Amino acid sequence: MDILKIRIMDISDKGYQIDEIIKVVELQPVDVEALPIETIHLQGIIKKTGKNFLFQGKISGYYNHTCDRCLDDMQYKLDKEMVWLFERGQANIFLNSVDESDRHGESKHRKDKEEFDELAEKRIFQGDEIDLTPYIWEELVLDTPYKFLCSETCAGLCPVCGTNLNHETCSCNINREEEKAQLSNTKLSELLQGINLNLKEE
Repeated sequence: MDILKIRIMDISDKGYQIDEIIKVVELQPVDVEALPIETIHLQGIIKKTGKNFLFQGKISGYYNHTCDRCLDDMQYKLDKEMVWLFERGQANIFLNSVDESDRHGESKHRKDKEEFDELAEKRIFQGDEIDLTPYIWEELVLDTPYKFLCSETCAGLCPVCGTNLNHETCSCNINREEEKAQLSNTKLSELLQGINLNLKEE
């Protein structure tokens, strides 16, 4: 997506501001399942920090889905802040430095590993532009709820008649409560009878 491809030459000393409404389908990689969110609002600024570039911003929007318990339509609010540090280079060069045989002993290997761990937290870019597209898509995927619920106290559907118990009650629910009470009383009665029999035998 072109508006998310920021040319290095366009990043001034004051930074490069972004404030865009973006269609999520335009971020979606080929042959990847769509997400239940249509548009997002991306706000942020990218600034020079020495030889690197720091992006600070926020994604907001709404996932549209059905509740997994009651099947009502619902929305889940997305409000995610990001801080990304971009460094020019190739990701595999850091892996190669760690995989090389250690010619100077264990201490050098440890130092290389620590440097790699630090660099691995940075995002690498190449060429004369920084493309935010894959990183925004990644955030949307990671923030998608595993389970959508209209509320934590959602009562769901009656498994017998399908009534949405958030909006109304059903006789199935009443009957089930009565059955539970009757079963509990029966078990208690059987337990007391067993105790009485044991006492008589003694």
